[in-house]
Amino acid sequence: MQKKRKKILIILSIITLLIGILFLEAIYFSKNIQKNNRYKVKNKTYYEVTLKPNIYFSNNKIEADHYYITNSIKTIDIYFNYYLKNKTKENIKYSYDITATLKSYADNGTKLIWTKDFNLKNINNINQKEINIKENYNLDYQYYVNYVKTFQEYYNIKAETYLYVKLNIKMNDQTKPSVLLTIPINENVIEITMKEKNNLLKNKAQNTSINKIIIFDSIIIIIIIVASKILFSKNNEEAILKEYHDIIIAIQNEPNINSNNTIYLTNLKDLMNIAVNNNINIFHYQNSYYTIINNTYYVYILKEL
Repeated sequence: MQKKRKKILIILSIITLLIGILFLEAIYFSKNIQKNNRYKVKNKTYYEVTLKPNIYFSNNKIEADHYYITNSIKTIDIYFNYYLKNKTKENIKYSYDITATLKSYADNGTKLIWTKDFNLKNINNINQKEINIKENYNLDYQYYVNYVKTFQEYYNIKAETYLYVKLNIKMNDQTKPSVLLTIPINENVIEITMKEKNNLLKNKAQNTSINKIIIFDSIIIIIIIVASKILFSKNNEEAILKEYHDIIIAIQNEPNINSNNTIYLTNLKDLMNIAVNNNINIFHYQNSYYTIINNTYYVYILKEL
C-alpha cells in the first residue's frame, strides 16, 4: 500500500512539473505576442506599366496584375506606400533604401550564374513615432533589358534572368520589413509579382527563442522518461520475481561461474523466459540470478529494490 502511494506521488509530481513548465511558456508567449502586436502595419505599394508610343493600345498605361509584352514596356512605375506605427508611442529609428538586383540562372533557374546590384535610393537616420514611406520610382525597364542583352552577347550565353526591385526598411537596427517586386527580363511576355516580407512579425530572435523552448521541453521530457524508467523498473523487477517465485531456488554458497561460458543478460524477464522455455530453475545468490544450459551460465545482476 505504501509503495502504491509512493508511485502515485511520483506521478503527481511529474504532472505538476509539466503543468508548471507549460504555464511559464504560456506567460512567455503571451508577452511576445503583445510585443509583436504593438505595431500597426499597412502596405499599399502598387505599380503601373507605361507603354511606348504605339498604334495598338488605346491607353498608354496598364494597371498591375496583368501580362505585359516586353517590347511594349517603357517604364514600370512603382509607388512605394508603406506605413508602420508604434502603438506604444515610442520613437522609431529607421533607415530605408530602394534597390534593384539582376540575377541570371542556368539549368531551368536552379543555378545562379550572375548577379548585379543597383542602388536606386537611400535614406538614413530617421527618428519618428511612425514610418510613413511614400516613394514613386519610374523604373526604366528597357535599360535592364539591354544590360542583360549585352552581358549575354559578351559571353555568348542565354540565361533565365529576373530583376528584383526591393524596398528595404531597417528598424532599430534589428528588423527588416521589405516589399519585393519580381520582374522577368528575357521573356516575350512577362508577369510581375509583388510580395511583402515582414520580418518584424517573424524575426530570427523569436525563432531562436522558440527553438530554445523546444530544446528545453525535449530535455525535460527525456529526463522525466529516463527517471520514470529507473524508478518503475525496480517495481517491475519486483513484480517479475513474485510472478516466477516458484522456479527460483535460493542457494547459500557462492556459485563457481566460469566467465568463459557466461552470458550476462540486461533484462530479468529474459532470464525468466529462458528458464520457463527450457523447463529449468533459476538459482538465486545475493543479488545474482542465473541458470545453466549445456554448461553455459545465463546471469542477471539484480538492481537493488
